[in-house]
Amino acid sequence: MKKEELRRLRLAGWPIPDEFLIELGRISALWTSLEWMMETYIGKLAGFNDLSDPKPFILLRHTSFPQKLDILSALCEKLVPYFSNLSGYEDVVSQIRTAQKSRNRFIHNSVGFDAETKKATLSVGSARGTVKTSIEDIDILDIRATSIEIHETMRNLHRLVTGKEYPSITETRKEQSND
Repeated sequence: MKKEELRRLRLAGWPIPDEFLIELGRISALWTSLEWMMETYIGKLAGFNDLSDPKPFILLRHTSFPQKLDILSALCEKLVPYFSNLSGYEDVVSQIRTAQKSRNRFIHNSVGFDAETKKATLSVGSARGTVKTSIEDIDILDIRATSIEIHETMRNLHRLVTGKEYPSITETRKEQSND
C-alpha cells in the first residue's frame, strides 16, 4: 500500500477503541524507556561513564530482558559496599520483575472489545507444561495502572542509581480540580 492510500485510511476505533490503543501504546513506550534506562545504568555501574561509549550498547542491545535484570542485580550486589545508594536494590529488582509481569499481561495477550456491551476483555493463554486459558473483564484503568507501575519503577531505578528524584506522573499530571 502506498503512503497516500495509508493516509486516507480512517482507523479510528480499529481494531479496538482508540482510548485502549493509547494506553497499550503508553505501556509499550514506557517499557522501551525502562529497557533503555536499564542498559544505560548497567553501563554506568559497569564503569562505562561516557554515554557516547558504544561498548555497553554493543554488549546489551540484544540481551534478553531477564538477562539484563540479572546483570543489574549482580552489579548492584557487588557495588553496594562501595556505593550505599545501591542498598535496597533488591526491592527495585523485585519491582522491575513485577512491572514486567504487568506489562506482559497486556502486551502478550489479546485485548478485545464488544461494541454492543461496551466491555473490554483480556484473553489470556499459557502453554507452559499445561494449557491454561481465560477471558477476563478489564477496563481502561487496568491498563493505565500498568503504565503508572512502569513509570514508578523507572523512578525507583533512577533514584537507586543516581540518588536523584524526578516527579511522579501522579504529581505532574493530576486532573485540574475546579475548587
